[in-house]
Amino acid sequence: MTTSRAERPGTGTTTLKRSILVLDPIDETALRSLEEDFDVRVRFQPPEAELRELVRDVDVLIVRSGVRIDASVVAAATRLSLVCRAGSGTDNLDLVALAAAGVRVFNVPGGSSAAVAELALGLTFAVARKIALADRQLREGIWDKPRLAGRELGGSVLGVVGHGAIGSRVAALGRALSMRVLVTSRRDDEEYRRGVTASGAEPVGLKDLLASSDVVCLAVPLTDATRGMVGAGELALMKDSAFLINVARAGVVEEDALLAALRDRTIAGAGLDVVSNERTRSPFADLDNVVLTPHIGAMSLDAQRRIGEIVVDSIRTALTGGDIANVVC
Repeated sequence: MTTSRAERPGTGTTTLKRSILVLDPIDETALRSLEEDFDVRVRFQPPEAELRELVRDVDVLIVRSGVRIDASVVAAATRLSLVCRAGSGTDNLDLVALAAAGVRVFNVPGGSSAAVAELALGLTFAVARKIALADRQLREGIWDKPRLAGRELGGSVLGVVGHGAIGSRVAALGRALSMRVLVTSRRDDEEYRRGVTASGAEPVGLKDLLASSDVVCLAVPLTDATRGMVGAGELALMKDSAFLINVARAGVVEEDALLAALRDRTIAGAGLDVVSNERTRSPFADLDNVVLTPHIGAMSLDAQRRIGEIVVDSIRTALTGGDIANVVC
């Protein structure tokens, strides 16, 4: 691909437009806005070999979670100066390689926190009240009402692992449903504890949260510290009537252990927005006590509009020499 020369709006001069490669879907209004000032190319989630070719002559990459920018991609992107992560998590970006290449990276945390938290609640209702299973059965002509008795959330215990923008919203939704809310976080200072207590939740350790909760919601980023944090030992601490909700990343949970716990009914069920090996049929799909969604936590129209506005403003500011918020490296 080659860059194009065109009239830059308002200048009356011919200049070389900066090139932006969009690798994951973003808000259409944001995309059109970028096209006013930049040479925008769109290629969603290309294979790795094609990706290395595509990045050779671009200045900016826009990604979400569907594409991995590793050291080989960074090495091929000789003109790259800016990477926009149109969301919060950066576990799909090789930040060390990007920093070494002098590429600035920024993300958009918080823009989708309400959407992700609401999906967590939706997954909880769906698995606790067997809504997805009931829907599947009716579509197949099965009327099995006696076996579809579910669990009420009001009065039960919600454990939220992580108390950032998403976790704190999940906790607030739980309190609105008259749930007792327990919270654990990597923070454990007095200010954090006072804030959690003031919000109506209770700060506890992870083991106590797992043992006491009827619903456990994972809302942490994937880091070295959180990878595999819920394994066989942690699942064994949970009640056999409890549900696990994961709106974080698949790597936070040891999936083989979770599969075994769900098959053996060591826990009652799970709602999963994230699984490893996306875009393939998950082994969790064979289980009636699991509700699955294809990583759509941030996929509300409202969230994507908010994120898109920030993406456009930040890219324009960065490419004209201004300071931008949420710089990761």
